Amino acid sequence: MSKLLVVKYGGSVLDGGSAIRRAAETVKEELDRGNRLVLVVSAMKGVTDKLLSAAKEISPDTPREVIDQIIGLGEEQSVRLMVSALKSLGVDAVEVTPHSPSWPIITNEEYGDAEPIIEECITGTELGVSPLIRRGQVPVICGFVGKSLNDNITTLGRGGSDTTATLLARFLDADEFVLVKDVGGLYTADPGRVGDARLIDEMSACEANLLASSGAKVLHDKVFRYKPDGLKIRLISCEQTLNDSGTVVTGNIPELEIEAHEKKVVKLILLGDATSEPDTLAAVTKAILKTEGTIINIKASGESASIYVCGVLGEVLREVHNIVGSEDRLKSVTGTDDHGLIRVWGQALSDSLTNGEWICNVLSSEGIPIHDLAFGESSVTVLVDWERRAEALDHLCKYWSEKVE
Repeated sequence: MSKLLVVKYGGSVLDGGSAIRRAAETVKEELDRGNRLVLVVSAMKGVTDKLLSAAKEISPDTPREVIDQIIGLGEEQSVRLMVSALKSLGVDAVEVTPHSPSWPIITNEEYGDAEPIIEECITGTELGVSPLIRRGQVPVICGFVGKSLNDNITTLGRGGSDTTATLLARFLDADEFVLVKDVGGLYTADPGRVGDARLIDEMSACEANLLASSGAKVLHDKVFRYKPDGLKIRLISCEQTLNDSGTVVTGNIPELEIEAHEKKVVKLILLGDATSEPDTLAAVTKAILKTEGTIINIKASGESASIYVCGVLGEVLREVHNIVGSEDRLKSVTGTDDHGLIRVWGQALSDSLTNGEWICNVLSSEGIPIHDLAFGESSVTVLVDWERRAEALDHLCKYWSEKVE
């Protein structure tokens, strides 16, 4: 059965005419298998930086909207080169640039980091791109750039081509979103730094988002802002064919989840440097586990560390105190118990909320004391009194549901 693939070629892959020709050949192979394709292309490697540098050399005061018009030319260049390569192979490819009547990506006018206007993009995709696919043509679409309702050229910011491709895959109800990179997927470590790093065959969206938000360059975290639930993402190398496996990313990240831990939590505070020496932290961890306690979270500065534990305070204190007595780096250990732990996490936390400020505001307005906050990638963990845990959860959920409405 024919599948619809949205395929995005990154700039690191499009580093010259021969590379574009190779990409076109893999597209032709996939079409010959009977599948339908929509291509999203980035500017060729280094082109955006050169255009930006030239614009700033001409005038450091060049308006941001003019810079967007200039650097967006890189994607238009890639589109025309890719279409040329495909036509030379007999493929009926069509240029789709912001100047085309079939252009689908409509944004606001936040130049340099524009946001797509979803309803306008849906309409643009249905009226502009879908008819090309139905006619058996291959749309080749500029990534990274958009067009405002006033017909001004915009750019979508860092990871913008991934944003373009994800939006199109979503609105076209594509079977797969394939990202073609210079590295063929997600690895157990950076293969450029770790020689025996292994390819990961499959990863959840939550795991992949943690990698992306922590700086992994293979997959941008903006993908998960717009990814629909059922869309499968496949990351492959430019050396592979479009039906090779690479790394498959499945599932989705909720917009926001607010959860309460089911058991009481102890908060330990270690005075001293608990984390710079692995042996010290290992000894503390072993002591906690000896009490059958479970470590939920560790946060540290140079002078102290806070450890959240599911366990009995007295038992945990006694065991960890034994380590304090034998480790010069640790000066004392104290702890409190009867805490409830609430975790707030999801895509919306990193996109629209600042440093958990709203969480503090909601709980303080209800007179619920906050005993500690811990921040992770797109998550905030809050310690409150155990007896007010359910109340705190209700207030946070109510605030968020009203905000969404």
